[in-house]
Amino acid sequence: MEQRPAIDTQLFRKTLGRFATGVTVITIAHEEHVHGMTANAFMSVSLHPPLVLISVGQNAQMYNLLALDARFGISMLSDDQEGLSRHFGGRPMDGLEIAFIMEKGVPLLKGAMAHVVARVVDVRQAGDHTLFLGEVEYLHVGHGSPLLFYAGSYGQMTNQHPAEILGWMGL
Repeated sequence: MEQRPAIDTQLFRKTLGRFATGVTVITIAHEEHVHGMTANAFMSVSLHPPLVLISVGQNAQMYNLLALDARFGISMLSDDQEGLSRHFGGRPMDGLEIAFIMEKGVPLLKGAMAHVVARVVDVRQAGDHTLFLGEVEYLHVGHGSPLLFYAGSYGQMTNQHPAEILGWMGL
């Protein structure tokens, strides 16, 4: 059996952190309470049928709430919702107002750029995470600019012309 080379976990995290992503909050209603977690491990999978995928750590509270046939929400955050990302990422902020709207019995963050409600149709273990494949049941597109995450920091899109960006980069 071929031995796999050891990958330094810090280098792995730093390397993959160079992939800029949008920021989402995954939500679910459970026993009359709303539970949510910040996630950038979200992707579209298929148009026919419409499928999305989320990756949830097995030590996350959300892991124990998701199951086959469960419905979950995805709120794609706008650039003025960094506080919500931090809150649902485990760093609560005093005085933060959190407002939800309900669609198909699923809580979604009010004011997000876009919403998705999906029903879990497949579950796969993947190392220390679990992949939840969801069939989309509801979509809504709002307005605004996305909240971005890159190299451990939040950011925003700019409306700079590509030539301005290249000049800024020294090219």
